[in-house]
Amino acid sequence: MIPAQNYSKKDVLNDLNYFETVIKGHPLYSDYLDSSEISEVISAGREEIQTDSISFFQYRIILGKIFYKLGCIHTGVTKPRFTPEHKVPLEIMINNGFFITMANDKKWIGSRIISINNIPIEKIFSNLNQMVGSDGGGSGFGEYFFIRNFSVLLAEYFAKSDAVTVLTGTGTFDLYKVPVPERIDTTSPEKKKTYSAVSMGTNSLQMAGNTGILKISGFDGPSKRFFKKVFRFFKDNNTENLIIDLRGNLGGSMRSAMFLCQNLVSEPFGYDIDYRKNDLFRHLNTKGKLYFGLSKVKYTFENIFSSKKINSDTRAYRYRYRSLKNNNIKSIKILTDEGTASSSTMCVTILKRKFENVKIIGTRPSGGYNGNNGGAFPTVTLPETKIEVKIPLYRIVLDRNSTQRQGITPDFELETDVESFLSNDDNVLRKALEVY
Repeated sequence: MIPAQNYSKKDVLNDLNYFETVIKGHPLYSDYLDSSEISEVISAGREEIQTDSISFFQYRIILGKIFYKLGCIHTGVTKPRFTPEHKVPLEIMINNGFFITMANDKKWIGSRIISINNIPIEKIFSNLNQMVGSDGGGSGFGEYFFIRNFSVLLAEYFAKSDAVTVLTGTGTFDLYKVPVPERIDTTSPEKKKTYSAVSMGTNSLQMAGNTGILKISGFDGPSKRFFKKVFRFFKDNNTENLIIDLRGNLGGSMRSAMFLCQNLVSEPFGYDIDYRKNDLFRHLNTKGKLYFGLSKVKYTFENIFSSKKINSDTRAYRYRYRSLKNNNIKSIKILTDEGTASSSTMCVTILKRKFENVKIIGTRPSGGYNGNNGGAFPTVTLPETKIEVKIPLYRIVLDRNSTQRQGITPDFELETDVESFLSNDDNVLRKALEVY
């Protein structure tokens, strides 16, 4: 549930002043950010408050613009959670415009939206697509967040209205808000049932001739067992071509993600986890200080002989992995989109650098090419409003010589088109199969 109470202008302004100090402890702050730009965003947030109080949703938008400018997908509000009670029963996709993909009256599906309650859809998008950051900057994850949460964002955006009027290229219709079910279904429309050679949870392997199609929705604990079965299947069936679908994979266990890479590359690889001394600790709440302490113990003992001092302020904890490849995979295509982030983008980078024949197809991932900010996520409580914010403690570095922070640019840039989406025909996957 979204908090019903409003926050006073005075409390919000005090918290923004406090947060401007706290954010200087962010691992990106010294090396990658122009501090004046962050200050400008916070100043603009202060000026946006034209009333004596604002709602949580309005405050969330102001904080989101700071996260957006930081260019860090892992910095965000943790409490209170964004769990609205109502939604507008409407889902959309973006493809050179905003198109309806789900509505109560199916005749509107496929229609292009022009405005909602007389506000151009482009303006609504520009107000709401900066509630989260993408690694290295850009609007990728903001767009993904907007699409995935459109029905509830719209309900909050028009909080004072019980209904909305949608103007499309083919006509106008009204929609009334409805209660959000206990569990929001954010999955794509149901696909035709297909046989999976190997499956576990939401991860699966299907075969198209001698090409494996490996759909990885997330890297969780059981993923390692799933990958062992997959690579045993590849070896037994002499599979040579592989498509790895990482679209919508927001990450998860780095160990599981690295295990996937170990079974595909033929040479060692690794990454560093950098810790830079800063003043963040004194701002952390009790839980945040506990996370901070536990992470320091973990990385110190795991790297007691391999950590390295980069400079007087920074120590790198080094992680190295050997190849476990025992299969005949010779060609890889990786499918990515704005929902590809964190450990899944680490896989993309490692495979692109270490596997000889690999192509990326889709759109730019929201996770950074050269790692991300993570390792541990201690929390800060803003003193007046008591909103809790997580701030990554470490910087994960895959290539110390690289200056590229945004996600990798695909070899074949391709979006899901409206016609393919509505007919359950995956044009991006089709392109990957055609390349073979």
